[in-house]
Amino acid sequence: MASKETLTIDIQDDNNNSAEGTMNYTAFNPADRTTRAITILAICWVLAGVTLFIPIAHFFLVPAFLIAGPVMAYSRYKQTDAKENVEGECPRHNGHFTLKLEATDKLPKWAYCPECDGAIQLVTKKTV
Repeated sequence: MASKETLTIDIQDDNNNSAEGTMNYTAFNPADRTTRAITILAICWVLAGVTLFIPIAHFFLVPAFLIAGPVMAYSRYKQTDAKENVEGECPRHNGHFTLKLEATDKLPKWAYCPECDGAIQLVTKKTV
């Protein structure tokens, strides 16, 4: 079953000021990844079957869904986690913020603080 997890990260600005934050994400085990891949494959192939009866459009929709199904299923299977958001203190204005992330984002990542609009970099915490 997919599990919600957190990771402690560093939030840095362009002046090398640093603050600590947490990144929330969902981790998928192999069974979850397989289920997600089969689900998207089935959805694409069902849509290919439905669009088979649409005149003219079926010439490009059916092949598109038949090709997109395995491609999307493969990318879903390879995805081991889905990023959700980052919470922490901005090193520029020392205020708390929450920043939404795309599921496929990778660290390190440059972003803008949603409160002060300053450039910040999200990096994994260095262990010494």
